[in-house]
Amino acid sequence: MTQSPLEFGAQPDLAPTEQVMVALDLETTGLDNKSDRIIEVGAVKFRGDEVIDTISMLVNPHRQLNRFIIGLTGITQADVDGAPSWDSVVTDVAAFIGSYPMVGHRVSFDAGFLKSHNAPTRGPLYDTYELAAVLMPEGPDYSLGGMSSRFNFTHENPHRALSDALATRDLFLMFVERMNQLDSAVLRQFGRLGSGGDWTVGRLATQLLDSAPPNKRRTLLAPPGIDRNELSSRLRVEATESSTIVNPAATEAIEEVFAPDGILSQNLPAYEHREQQVKMAAAVSDAINDGSHLVVEAGTGVGKSLAYLVPAALRALSGGGTVLVSTNTINLQDQLMTKDVPAVESVLEAMGIPKGTLRVSQLKGRANYLCFKRWLHAQATEGTDFDTSRVLGKTLNWLQTTETGDRGELSLPRYESAIFSRLSAQGAMGCPSPDGPCFLRRARFAAQTAHIVIVNHAMLMSDVAMGGGLLPDHSALIIDEAHHLEAVATRHLGFSVNQQQFEGEITSLQGERGVLSDTVRILTGKAPSGGDRNGVIDDINGVQGDVGRARTAIGEFYDLLATVTNKLTGGSGYEARITSGTRAQPAWSNLEIAWENMDLATGSVETGLRKVHDRVGRALPKDNEEAEAANLNLAAAVDAITEIRSGLRKAIVEPEAGQIYWLNSQQNDSVITVNAAPLRVGPILQEELFARERSVVLTSGTLSTGDGFERLKSAVGLSGGRELDLGSPFDYKAAALVAIPQDLPEPNQQGYPAAVHAAIRDIALATRDRTLVLFTSNSALQTARDALKDELGAHGIRVIGQGQDGTPYRIMSQLRAEKEIVALGASSLWEGVDLDGTSIKTIVIARLPFPVPSEPVFEARSEQYDDSFSEYAVPEAVMRFRQGFGRLIRKSSDRGALVILDSRVANKRYGERFIAALPDCRIERGTVAGLGERVKKWLNW
Repeated sequence: MTQSPLEFGAQPDLAPTEQVMVALDLETTGLDNKSDRIIEVGAVKFRGDEVIDTISMLVNPHRQLNRFIIGLTGITQADVDGAPSWDSVVTDVAAFIGSYPMVGHRVSFDAGFLKSHNAPTRGPLYDTYELAAVLMPEGPDYSLGGMSSRFNFTHENPHRALSDALATRDLFLMFVERMNQLDSAVLRQFGRLGSGGDWTVGRLATQLLDSAPPNKRRTLLAPPGIDRNELSSRLRVEATESSTIVNPAATEAIEEVFAPDGILSQNLPAYEHREQQVKMAAAVSDAINDGSHLVVEAGTGVGKSLAYLVPAALRALSGGGTVLVSTNTINLQDQLMTKDVPAVESVLEAMGIPKGTLRVSQLKGRANYLCFKRWLHAQATEGTDFDTSRVLGKTLNWLQTTETGDRGELSLPRYESAIFSRLSAQGAMGCPSPDGPCFLRRARFAAQTAHIVIVNHAMLMSDVAMGGGLLPDHSALIIDEAHHLEAVATRHLGFSVNQQQFEGEITSLQGERGVLSDTVRILTGKAPSGGDRNGVIDDINGVQGDVGRARTAIGEFYDLLATVTNKLTGGSGYEARITSGTRAQPAWSNLEIAWENMDLATGSVETGLRKVHDRVGRALPKDNEEAEAANLNLAAAVDAITEIRSGLRKAIVEPEAGQIYWLNSQQNDSVITVNAAPLRVGPILQEELFARERSVVLTSGTLSTGDGFERLKSAVGLSGGRELDLGSPFDYKAAALVAIPQDLPEPNQQGYPAAVHAAIRDIALATRDRTLVLFTSNSALQTARDALKDELGAHGIRVIGQGQDGTPYRIMSQLRAEKEIVALGASSLWEGVDLDGTSIKTIVIARLPFPVPSEPVFEARSEQYDDSFSEYAVPEAVMRFRQGFGRLIRKSSDRGALVILDSRVANKRYGERFIAALPDCRIERGTVAGLGERVKKWLNW
């Protein structure tokens, strides 16, 4: 059906693909629609696949463009200086848009600029970002460029308005088609979630239903669009009998599996025999079979994952019990599950064990799993905000297929993570019924019946903190990425809370959609009228009054805490350690009084909530999911408030011996966080982990500081045990150059930043190949980016910086995708996974990675040493330094250069400890002059 291009709005009688719409994109001088200006407009008028018309025009903003905008868009000052002003084109732009529905990627940005520039939109708005977030719940990249690349849409000029508008139109049509494939019950729920406002997904879903034929609107699914029987079937884990599948004697011949002509060699095409891997596999096998502890450092290229997974599988299959594997990063967990476990299955299959016999599962903490009851209850709540609607819509779509309910499958920005937490199994420990779909129950059952269970260090430390009970019974524990164990233990055996968190827990109780009002609503609808129900409602009304007083007291406490923090730091710092001297100051006495007032007020809330929770459990029917969910929400609130009050009590008035306490606020953020951590985690881990575990294997590519494992063992509390330092099978002498210019200023001397920038520029221009520069501070990184981006960009070399140009994941993705690129990284990029077959040619270490002396945990632990610099600071820095070097040579065919721009490594006595900790590389000490050419010569050898 064709309609003349008259001015109309939503065209409700037509399907979305039959409506005339306008996809639009603006390029601007900045993000503030009140002070910034439009510099380019691109728009396409379309009806389904038909392009009706396009416009594309540059606009003169009558101001200078900044370097970021020029670099991002490619639009120059000369381009806009010769363009017409906005006043001369605004009428044409407004006429082109008319009252047609407008499509954009984060369309509110474009609509806001049009409104502030006297061209307000009159038709409905459709946001392809919102559609992507719900219809592509797994993400990970919702950027227009990322999605265009993923779906092979034509997008020739990213960040130019018309090209972006055309790509947005293609995305919109694809999402309309995806949404059209969903069951009508799902679409109906999307519409319901959007009924409280102008939400893109809800409006589009309603239009699709309204324009659909009657048979398309029918559904067999109950609200909110989930086939519960199918979901329960999907979550079912078959019970299996424990049996001995492998002859226990097979575990004694582990060397034969890894031999040059052994099973691995015969069944894995890319397998390379490595003597270090054979030694590690044999040592791991001995440890987990004999019941001993083992520390093994396996350098890059050893293949440590297979070296511990094969012995673990053989032990478990021989009736020796489950083996637990703990990692620090999601990336390694994914590698184990998708790459290494299938390789182990191939080995087992060659040994005559059928594929699928080995059962491997992942197990995470409660907060990682969706609670179906709480989620179902939230879907029934009226009047949700856009962020909540997005998360509920995203999870509804995801629940059609997920088998795990694990939040790791979702792309959740920080503000969505907080919403997911309220839907998770965190705080649902009192869940009263063992029936119905439950992702946590499924994960735990799968773990109880698995041969190998993969967890992360955070969950391992949570189990330690609780004294056990979270993890399945197991006969051996393998801790990979063990160099992170001390840091993770420090975080998870400590405490951290800020004002927003505390106020958020209290605020969640209030309002029409708050926990207390929600409980009243359910009581009114589900509980029999009479004394019990009326008594609970009276109790809830009492708590409502306590909540208001608690919010006031929390605000007063944190206001005073901010004042105290400002005094402690002299107004110039962001961290302040709480010591005995701190507590002796007069201001601290005032803070203790404010804390007491706050604790009394929040204690009244906690007591009232406990009473309400107890009485609601008796008043509501036992077999109603909505009632159960309401009581779970009450229990979660009680647990959160109890934990926060306990932590603040210790930090403010009842400090425990052996704990470090400190205050901090983020840069440009006035929110104060109260923190606590153990002074030493070693004694805790010794008693609660190593003394209780039959066998523990600690492994990583970097565990020593070049002089053995005593530093690690002391830090994590391991005494005794076997030790094995395997090094790497790579020929570093032939593969890696370490270049040390000795004539650079030291980091704290005048001229150092400029010298570093000049050296990076020289290397980039000479090599024109992937370069990763590692910094120890974000400010130094940003300064380097500002100094290098335009100059190297003029030579066709991109400069990207972590933070301003994306997350660590995005930075590494761009480093993988492009050759002539310089990536600037901070702390999280000093270690990481491979670039999927692509190698980094040059790694530049701008500054030796010494810890910040004033960092509270480091400062407190330093006080335990006679010579803290030599005994503690240097070993910490050496470990980090080795991790940075480890990013260079990832496979035997790699060739690369490490450039150290900190002359202290050559000119200070302790510098030799850094060089000695590296493998046997080609070391070249010289001057900064000609540095780039020397690196280029090495790479092109």
